[in-house]
Amino acid sequence: MTYEVTLITADIRDPLNGEMNLGLIHEGNQAAEVQYRWTKEEFTATFVGLAPAMPAPAHPTEFIARPIAAIRSLMTPAHRFPSEVFQDNRVSIDLQTQG
Repeated sequence: MTYEVTLITADIRDPLNGEMNLGLIHEGNQAAEVQYRWTKEEFTATFVGLAPAMPAPAHPTEFIARPIAAIRSLMTPAHRFPSEVFQDNRVSIDLQTQG
């Protein structure tokens, strides 16, 4: 099952200091949000939703890790920050292909 990943907000001050909120969209509706915050000292990611009740249920860590992996796979040298990927790409994750 595929979720589209959308950029809700991003405030990335430099590569080691920022925050980014992503929406997980299923069939046109936002099913959950993933919030990331990081500094040189720490990284925090929060899944805001009910993972077992999602249209394609998965462990919350899947919903945290997969969007970042999808964004990283689309980054090019032209993208300084992860949020810039959304300017010229559609980002999605497929939870049926585990691993």
